[in-house]
Amino acid sequence: MSDNYSFIPSTLTETTEIQTTVDLPVFKELAFDFETGQLKLKGGQYYYVEKNEAIKVWIWFALFTSRFTHLAYSTNYGNEIKTLIGRYLAKQLLYSELKRLIEEALLCNPYITSLSNFQVEQKGSQVTCLFAVNTIYGNVAQSYTYLE
Repeated sequence: MSDNYSFIPSTLTETTEIQTTVDLPVFKELAFDFETGQLKLKGGQYYYVEKNEAIKVWIWFALFTSRFTHLAYSTNYGNEIKTLIGRYLAKQLLYSELKRLIEEALLCNPYITSLSNFQVEQKGSQVTCLFAVNTIYGNVAQSYTYLE
């Protein structure tokens, strides 16, 4: 190519491969009791969990933290599920929006590769989303309950 266009420096026509993979450190979070809503103690001290157990904690907080309301978190953290409250949506549209908002909340985490197997169950005004979270460590079953 430089023979036909000798006025273009060869450094502009050379191709280089860019490394796109990043080595992530082991994911850690403080151990959390989902039933009591408190951090777990071992020997009177808080302790850390790793990998998928830590991702479960991160997911719980991401799904129960409203985006754009807490200055302590970046604007990428949390969810906008509360924007659905008070809006009349057809059942399928509600389910679709709920799935989209959950995906937006969770896929910003580099340890989460995808979400799959969404199932939605409704009992009265309670909508429960069951889904699989595919992480770099394997799969995790999750659920989220939304009250209309």
